[in-house]
Amino acid sequence: MKQSIASDTIKLTTSKIITLTISMITAMLLSRFRTLEEYGTYSQILMVIQLVTTFFMLGLPNSINYFLAKADNDTERGKFISTYYTLSTILGFLIGLVLVLSTPLIIKFFDNPLIKNFWYVLAVYPWAKIITSSIDNMLIVYKKTHILMIFRILNSIFILSAVLIVQFLNLGFNEYMIIFVLGQAGFALIVYILAKKLSCEMQFKINKNLGKDIFSFSLPIGLGSFIGTLKTELDKITISWFYNTEQLAIYTNAAREMPVTIIASSLTSVLLPQVVRLLKKEENEKAINLWGDATSLSYLIICFLAIGIFAYAPEALTLLYSEKYLPGVPVFRIYAIVLLFRCTYFGMMLNASGNTKLIFKSTVISLTVDISLNFILYYTIGFIGPALSTLIATVVSASYLLIATSKVLNIPFRKVFPWKNILLITILNICLGLIFTFIKKLLDLDLIVGGVSEALILAVIWFVVYFAITFKFAKNKWKELNE
Repeated sequence: MKQSIASDTIKLTTSKIITLTISMITAMLLSRFRTLEEYGTYSQILMVIQLVTTFFMLGLPNSINYFLAKADNDTERGKFISTYYTLSTILGFLIGLVLVLSTPLIIKFFDNPLIKNFWYVLAVYPWAKIITSSIDNMLIVYKKTHILMIFRILNSIFILSAVLIVQFLNLGFNEYMIIFVLGQAGFALIVYILAKKLSCEMQFKINKNLGKDIFSFSLPIGLGSFIGTLKTELDKITISWFYNTEQLAIYTNAAREMPVTIIASSLTSVLLPQVVRLLKKEENEKAINLWGDATSLSYLIICFLAIGIFAYAPEALTLLYSEKYLPGVPVFRIYAIVLLFRCTYFGMMLNASGNTKLIFKSTVISLTVDISLNFILYYTIGFIGPALSTLIATVVSASYLLIATSKVLNIPFRKVFPWKNILLITILNICLGLIFTFIKKLLDLDLIVGGVSEALILAVIWFVVYFAITFKFAKNKWKELNE
């Protein structure tokens, strides 16, 4: 069972690099192959499913790391897995039923009658999404990251293949959605099989006492997750209200989170069970230092990519989604700054120590700020207003969680986060960003190789310089994680 955080992180990061690359290619192809109206409808359906699923799941997915990590034997693990998947299955199908019955309201809100053609997505996909999303935490706790890699890669390949097959056979968007939903349902069934193999005692039944404990732990996080999801989707909801389906499509891709957070999410997944154990032993400073090392390493990479995306935003947006999405460049740049705050899960220590109510409180505060500013900034600066509101709310949320962590763990605020490392990395990236932006304007290579190719060439040179400067720092942090 003994494996280093770095080792598991390499496996997860490798799989996420592959799956996110495939996912980006899928999004690129969908953006090019489908009309803005079809892609906008697709975005609306996924938005609704995400919001409703997060609300009705009551934070159950967050309980996996906590309860499986705390379980002392296979019997306890089997009891939890049985209860978890029984509850998740019931809730998944109930969510689908609620969405199907609510289809007329959804159509009315978005003023988009095309949504009625995809009722089967609303019925089945929530259940499939809930079940497949649980496999990450389960396999990580069981130290089966190699199986997780295979599962995620195959899932991504299937979705990409569906896009290519539909385009090759000249089928419609409705046919793509049918293939997509059936495929996700199939992968959900595979999750049940894997859960059964990992825990031979798994049965479809609910342990009442354990169920109460799970909901007691999960409910505050669940409410927080819903509010966090609502905050994430709030700008798109605002755009949906004031603009048409085509403009929502542009905003959706411009606001799409770039696949630069894979290391942070991998580190978080592997780190959380370790932090739970350290805090259980009251080794608070060791837990904070471990988190700080992981955050510094994650930020080192994310900051470079975020600044690069910001500097070369028009070229990046054209490469990813085509020129028809260029009106979204200002939004794209704001979300590049938001990426800086994806270097870690700021509520990790509070989650690991069981202080989930504080996480919920932070999301309430963040949502309040976002709602207050969303409409104000929309009416004052227009299309980019909701994006700027998201950035401000993200800063407020991260600040509150760090202050709360400092108080709960009784550690000075100046030590609760690797401030010095973050500041130095940020300054370095801003300086390099200014230099390479100036070089791009000075050379005018786009007259020879084109704007996108010019940006890619300069980005590679930029990375080589950055890597040379930061290699020793990254090596030391990686060594500390291995230890």
